[in-house]
Amino acid sequence: MLGSNHFFVVLPDTEVGPEVARLPALAADLRTIRYPSGRPWMVGRWRDEEMLAVHTGDRGLAIVGTFGADRAALLAQARALHDLDALTTLHRRWAGSYHLIGSVHGYTRVQGTAYGVRRVYHTEIGGTVIAADRAAVLARLTGADVNRSALATRLMLPTPYPLNLLPSWHGVTPVPPGHYLLMGDRAGAPLHRRWHRPPEPGLPGSHGAGRVRAELATAAALRAEPGGVVGTDFSGGHDSTSVAFLASRHLPPKDLVAVTAVDDARTSADARWARRAAAHLPGVRHEVLDGARLPKFYEDVFDGEDRFDAPSATVTVRNRITATARCAREFGARTLLTGFGGDLLFLGLPAHYHSLLLRRPLLSWQRLRGYRALFSWKWKDTLRALVDRRDFATALASVDPRNTEAMTYRTVRLDWLYPPRLPAWITEEAIGLIERELTAADGTAPLGPTRGRHIELAALDIAAEDFAVLDDLTRRAGIPAAAPYLDDHVVDAALSVRVEDRTSPFAYKGLLTEAMRGILPEEMTERETKSGSANAPSLRRQRARLATIWDDSALGALELIDPERVRALCATPDAKDMADNGLDTTLACEAWARTALPERVLPG
Repeated sequence: MLGSNHFFVVLPDTEVGPEVARLPALAADLRTIRYPSGRPWMVGRWRDEEMLAVHTGDRGLAIVGTFGADRAALLAQARALHDLDALTTLHRRWAGSYHLIGSVHGYTRVQGTAYGVRRVYHTEIGGTVIAADRAAVLARLTGADVNRSALATRLMLPTPYPLNLLPSWHGVTPVPPGHYLLMGDRAGAPLHRRWHRPPEPGLPGSHGAGRVRAELATAAALRAEPGGVVGTDFSGGHDSTSVAFLASRHLPPKDLVAVTAVDDARTSADARWARRAAAHLPGVRHEVLDGARLPKFYEDVFDGEDRFDAPSATVTVRNRITATARCAREFGARTLLTGFGGDLLFLGLPAHYHSLLLRRPLLSWQRLRGYRALFSWKWKDTLRALVDRRDFATALASVDPRNTEAMTYRTVRLDWLYPPRLPAWITEEAIGLIERELTAADGTAPLGPTRGRHIELAALDIAAEDFAVLDDLTRRAGIPAAAPYLDDHVVDAALSVRVEDRTSPFAYKGLLTEAMRGILPEEMTERETKSGSANAPSLRRQRARLATIWDDSALGALELIDPERVRALCATPDAKDMADNGLDTTLACEAWARTALPERVLPG
């Protein structure tokens, strides 16, 4: 009924816990971890290797996910657990990507990851607070209604912070990344408290590269060292290739399966670079999915079994993701390594130099001239952006929810946020909802003190949310996905490096290249491009089918889009209003709404 193959719900040690655990939605085929009282502490679905939980007296400690701890270490920490502040220290000690749940003297702390890969949500049932790692699970348990305002903001491309943090359902509250939830029979109202702040960017590149190398190597080893076959999404790019080479140091060649998914292996740059990389890994199985073996974009966008926490455009390539995972699974892989997140850490953002210009003017001006040439920015637009010294609140207040002009390659991106675009088929009702949320967000502080830091933290949060959907999809194919670049310790290592040593138009992912020196073959560092998406041909091929899906649109039923308008535009995919992936964003919202809405408001 809950539709998710991995989740956990945290219950208080009161008489309410057993009552919640007996709810029909939680009654079948679930695992249970109990308090010493015998009442349920956590219920859900998880793999054996993804959960460790111990109790000693009235103190409990659990870790869920991928982690560098064993039962003995966890029990020792539980015995020393006098207060819940110790969980912050444990996060610094143990690498990986995981939730920490601690219970002491009737209080419970539920903590996800610092950058949002593993999240925490809470709601109330019978006046008692319960928590979970999945908003969709809590929404199903409580029958919560969809938050139309939040869904309307997700039609924006991109959705600006803090609107992207709006709860997807009424009554299901998200805990912001970097914060933990305090709850329990003695805690009263649920509290959110910050436990993590991103590091200051002060390390020189030479030291920073060493730290990135060490943390990334540890993250890869955590996925490879337990033994068994490991799959890797092997695109031929810096990020995925680096992860594969790090994992290969802990595996016999026969236990690494590299899968390259391309539309045409004869002409694809990804396939060419992947083959060059595979030649340096003798004995490793390299599978290339292309042609009939690889589904096209927009095939089977909708799936009635989806239970995502928020809309994600990842659904437009769901079959390509599951095809890659199934291929790795066919050869016995127990997990699928990806390079997801590497771009966000190592490509760098020109906006960093907007603030650095005042401190290091000559260097910043040189780098900005490089970005201007790289992206063909006009001089007048560049200079206008540089003299703009607005604060974040002013920039957010200037967002125009009626803007339908797409950003282009030549758009200067030095502001606090990228100007969000709304699709041409949005309704006045949706615009009104967005305007109200923008007004309510007035006074929100940025995520970082500078434009570049704010943008990269906002982008990391959105990427982490998308990765959770990717992981859901690969689990459907039988194996979980892993994103070592999004492990908190790896992100902290990258963000601690000085801006000028991490971001440059003259070096493609220079920090990662330096960190991987001696591990990645030298010729693999020569690639300075990424392959673009090939979704435009699929859009033209499938325009007739895409046009028909709006006949029973959930977004239309919610009065957020004009189904007739989007249907007509799908039939003419070369129209100006289809120039960017605004359709992908709308498809993501439509797919999510079809499984998130209570049945009584579903169309048909």
